[in-house]
Amino acid sequence: MTRPEQVDPSRTASMETLLLRGDLAARIERILESAYPNEGCGVLLGNVEDTGREVIRAVSSKNTWDERSDRYRVDPELVHRLMRAEENGGPGIVGFYHSHPDADPLPSATDRDLAWPWYHYVIWPVRQGVAGHPRGWRLADTGFVEIELRAI
Repeated sequence: MTRPEQVDPSRTASMETLLLRGDLAARIERILESAYPNEGCGVLLGNVEDTGREVIRAVSSKNTWDERSDRYRVDPELVHRLMRAEENGGPGIVGFYHSHPDADPLPSATDRDLAWPWYHYVIWPVRQGVAGHPRGWRLADTGFVEIELRAI
């Protein structure tokens, strides 16, 4: 399984960073591999720290995009439930993850059209059912900018 790279913390002090526990990365990879050849997706919960956003929990979602197998839509009822839990002291939504079956982990036009600017997005390529190296993104005024994924 491919996980986010271990990186020297001094190298990325000024970059946006998403901290992701190695065990969560492995769990997400299994979920996305099982969704293949369709796109799998889910929600990243965690904390916002000075060093970046730390993901402490990943929640898988059914893909509610009915029209095509190469698009994803996180279940809105799940998002609503997670937002209510945050209001009651639970971890907050820091981003979303999804797979790109047999494609590079680059934001698509659909990803750009549906993204929210505050959240981080992690895209895993899944080629022939095997998850590859993920890449992280954030929507900015000029389009998506890459963020650093760091395994902890």
